Amino acid sequence: MGISIAYSGKLRDPIVVPELVADLAAKAAAAGWPSKTMKELIADRRVTCSGLEGITLYPHRECEPLHFHFDGEGTFINHTYHALLSDSKMADMMRQALAESAAITRNLTRAAQERAGRGGGPRVSVSVPSLPEAPGVEFFKEGSRYNWTKTQFAGPKVHVAVCAILRYVKQRYAPELDVKDDSGYFVDGDYEKLEGQLAYVERLTSLASQAIEAAAAASKGPMTLDAFVDRINEELAEAKDKLH
Repeated sequence: MGISIAYSGKLRDPIVVPELVADLAAKAAAAGWPSKTMKELIADRRVTCSGLEGITLYPHRECEPLHFHFDGEGTFINHTYHALLSDSKMADMMRQALAESAAITRNLTRAAQERAGRGGGPRVSVSVPSLPEAPGVEFFKEGSRYNWTKTQFAGPKVHVAVCAILRYVKQRYAPELDVKDDSGYFVDGDYEKLEGQLAYVERLTSLASQAIEAAAAASKGPMTLDAFVDRINEELAEAKDKLH
């Protein structure tokens, strides 16, 4: 949960990668942000696959890293998913985990939907995205083309700074870069709206955390996940007025 920015696309020409790396390293240093080149990331074992070039920026300790990693064609690459394409053991573990998670949530979805009309205010719901039973190579290949960073806990100024870097990269190096900002700030530049959305999600997250703690404390014995979700929603229904 939280405001995030997703981005995908391709450089206008892969030959610009060295220039981009040096450029962004300088901008990160000027902003006081740590950064690591691909060579450093591989040495630190933060990236475990080969064939990529680029740089990672670290805007804030409460913000997820901003990755600018590219394959030989200049496509923006998610190195975590990309590594699964060549690591069959890890890919099998990921497939199994996704399949098991999907199976559990599918068993709960119908009951959760039936109860969705009860009361008002925020609710915890159980659902599952549209995933194949056992994701294959194409799933990981598609995932490798999408990057994202969550800015929710770093505040609006960091969110604005991340948008500025992405806008700069789009204008100078990747005209077709597709950026999807949960807050809409990348497109509309509405700082007041951004502040409001971050604050709302923060309040919602806090209420959800309190509801989970209260539901757990109220339990007098083992509970099914289904019953636990019901109890959380009862707590949220009582707390809905605190959102405003």
